[in-house]
Amino acid sequence: MNPSVVRKAIKEDPAGVIRLLLESYFWPGSLSTLCNYARFEDDSPNGLLSVAFTDDGDGWVGVIAKPDPNEIHATFRFRMQLSGGGQSPRTRAALLILAEAIRLDNENNPQHRGS
Repeated sequence: MNPSVVRKAIKEDPAGVIRLLLESYFWPGSLSTLCNYARFEDDSPNGLLSVAFTDDGDGWVGVIAKPDPNEIHATFRFRMQLSGGGQSPRTRAALLILAEAIRLDNENNPQHRGS
């Protein structure tokens, strides 16, 4: 894979590149099933986001938080690296891709769980 070609495609059409990735079946060889990949959020040492996959390929997301008396937010923040002191730029980028995946799934297959 030529990195400059990929960078150019991302610069010209990031949504198209994300969609191509999201609509492809793949498994990164660097990942293992039954392994919990976790990262602390930027504002509190008590917030942890984790992702794991079972042997059948199902994805599991964990959000673990212990209330922090010094933090007023109930959500996790993964800050911009250059302007906000973010410690997890790849995790933040993955959240952008996750948001686009959710948007596309909602657009193509809306869920109605009742009231």
